[in-house]
Amino acid sequence: MFNNKTPQTYCNPLVIPDYPRGGESYNPEQRDFRELADPSVIFYDNKWYLYPTCGMAYVSEDFVTWTFHRIEPYFMFAPTVAVHNNRFYLVGNLTPLYVADDPLGPFTELGSFRTVAGEPLQVLDPMIFPDDDGRLYLYWGLSDPGIFGAELDPADPCQLLTEPRFLFAFNPEHEWERFGEWNENKYTSSIEGPWMAKVNGVYYLTYCGPGTVYSTYAMGTYTCSYPLGEFTYAARNPILSNKHGLIKGPGHGCIVAGPGETLWAFYTICVCYEHKFERRIGVDPAGIDENGNLYVLGPSEIPQHAPGVLPSPQLNNNTGWLPLTFCNPRQATSCVEGRNPVYAFDDSLLTWWQPSPEDRERELTVDFRALFEVRAFRIMWRDVQLDYDNDLLPGPFGYIIEVLAELPPEQSVEQPPKQPLHWVPVIDKSDNDTDLLIDYLEIAGIQARSARLKIISTPPGIEPGVVNFTAFGTAFSK
Repeated sequence: MFNNKTPQTYCNPLVIPDYPRGGESYNPEQRDFRELADPSVIFYDNKWYLYPTCGMAYVSEDFVTWTFHRIEPYFMFAPTVAVHNNRFYLVGNLTPLYVADDPLGPFTELGSFRTVAGEPLQVLDPMIFPDDDGRLYLYWGLSDPGIFGAELDPADPCQLLTEPRFLFAFNPEHEWERFGEWNENKYTSSIEGPWMAKVNGVYYLTYCGPGTVYSTYAMGTYTCSYPLGEFTYAARNPILSNKHGLIKGPGHGCIVAGPGETLWAFYTICVCYEHKFERRIGVDPAGIDENGNLYVLGPSEIPQHAPGVLPSPQLNNNTGWLPLTFCNPRQATSCVEGRNPVYAFDDSLLTWWQPSPEDRERELTVDFRALFEVRAFRIMWRDVQLDYDNDLLPGPFGYIIEVLAELPPEQSVEQPPKQPLHWVPVIDKSDNDTDLLIDYLEIAGIQARSARLKIISTPPGIEPGVVNFTAFGTAFSK
C-alpha cells in the first residue's frame, strides 16, 4: 500500500530538480558542490519563473513542482529579470544586458550599460525595476560603499538617463548589518542584493547583509515615495532573518507580487560546507502591516500551503505539521566513521549520515516516541564523491520510505488498534528518475510511531549522504 497523494504543500528549501554545479567549483583547487542562490523571480501568465545564480531557469505553477529549462546565457551570478513593454530583460554581475520576447528566450545581447556621458558602466548585483508609469530604473551594489540607483531610458535600456545616485550604505548602528557570524565587526559589512517592489504607491527597496557566508545573513528594507529616494530605514528591520536550524542565513532574494494580491519573498539559504557560496533557495509569504512596513512570514521550516490556498498572506501559512524526528532515537544498518545516523536528525546542513560502502541494506530508522498522524517527509541528500571532471556526476537517488503503523494495512480504522505493529510502505521512489538534491513528499496521512528510509540506488560512483530525514505530522488523538 503506497500512500502517495497529489501534493498541496511545499517545504523549504524548495524542491528544485537538477541542481547545477556550484560556480566556484570550477576552480580546480576547490572540491565540487552544487548550488542555487540569489533568486530573481517573476510571476507571468500564471506561472512563476525563477532565475537563480548558477543555472537558469525554473518554472512552476504552485511552488510544488518546478521544471528546469536551460536558456542561454545559462550561467550568471546574481541574475535579474524584468518585464517591460512585454519584453524580458536579463542581466547579471558584470554581464551585458539581454532581451527576449519570451521569459525562456531566446535572449539577444543588447550591450553593456552606459553612463549619461556614454561611458561603459559595469554593475554588481543588478536589479531592473519597471515602474507602473512606464519609467525604468536600475539598482545595484555589492559590499562597499552600498546601494546605487539610476533611471534608464525605456527605449534604450542600456542607457542611463541620470547619473548613478548613492542611496544608502552600511550603518553600524543597525546591529544585524555588522559583519561576522555574531555581527561582531561593526567596522564593515557587505551591503548587497537590492530589489525594488512597489506596493500601494510606496517603494520598498530591500537589501541584504552582512554577507552570504554567515548565518546572520538577513534581508532589510528602506522605503521612499520616489524610486531614487530619499530613503527611510524601515521600523521592522530585518524583515527576514534566522541564525539557527536548517533554514538559516536567509538573504539575497526578491519580493514578488503573486495571484490574489499576495506578496512572496524568495531568498537564499546558507549551507557553506564545501564552499562559502554553497547555498539553497526558499520562499515564504510577505505582506504590509498596518503601519506600512514590509514583513515576511518566515523563514519557515515546516510544510506550507501552496499558492492560491490562502486569501491573504497576513494569515498563517503553516500547515501545523511539525517535525517528528529531531534527535529522536535512531539506528542505521551501518555508517562510515564520523557520519553517524544522528546527523540526519540534528537540523544542520553541515552534517549527514553516510552508510558504509559495503552495506547492501542501507537503512535508516527513527522512532517518533509516540503515535502521530504522519503527513509528509523531507529528504536532503549529499552526493559524496561528486567529481564533475572525472564523470562522477549527480543524478537520481532511488529509495523507499516505510512507517511502523499502529494498524496493519488490512485493518480498518474502526477496529481496535491491538494488532502487532507493521512496517507499511508509504512512498516508493525505488525507480526514481529525477535528480532531486532535496525531496519533499506529502502523503494522505497514516498513524505511525516510526519511519524507515531504505536507499535502493544512487548515481554511479556517488556515495549517498542523508543530510536530513524528517517526518512531519500531528499528534494523534485516540
